Amino acid sequence: MEEQIYYLGLIRKNIINELENHSLQQLLYIPVGFKNNIFWNAAHVLATQQLIMYYLTETKMYVDKSFIERYKKGTIGTTEMSEKEVEELIEVLEQTPKLLYKDYRSEKLAYYKPYSTSFGAKLESIEDAIQFNNIHEGIHFGYILALKKNIPF
Repeated sequence: MEEQIYYLGLIRKNIINELENHSLQQLLYIPVGFKNNIFWNAAHVLATQQLIMYYLTETKMYVDKSFIERYKKGTIGTTEMSEKEVEELIEVLEQTPKLLYKDYRSEKLAYYKPYSTSFGAKLESIEDAIQFNNIHEGIHFGYILALKKNIPF
């Protein structure tokens, strides 16, 4: 699993790079044909990771419930956000792979409540969740790249 957590960190570095290399206006732009923006996709991967790795292990999440409510599956992007919120998201995106590594090694996440995703994956352990999460984050990184190509400014 250490290799999978390494890959999570790699995906996050790429997402963070996109957040750092776009203006706030670009991060919040929702192109025609899309429901969300770059910022939402970055926040959504964090919300999902926290839900499937912490909530389903009955472990305290590193984000609050209001964050989860704003960025969980089925929510849509907003065009109102501050630079401070972008900076805070970057910080948590950066920290959570390291925290996951520590929590996984300590067996803090050993209990797992089985969950079936809308993607069709059956998560029955934290190991399943870690592997699925990398697929999920890779998909949303792809959306970020597609959104980037559709920003006209």
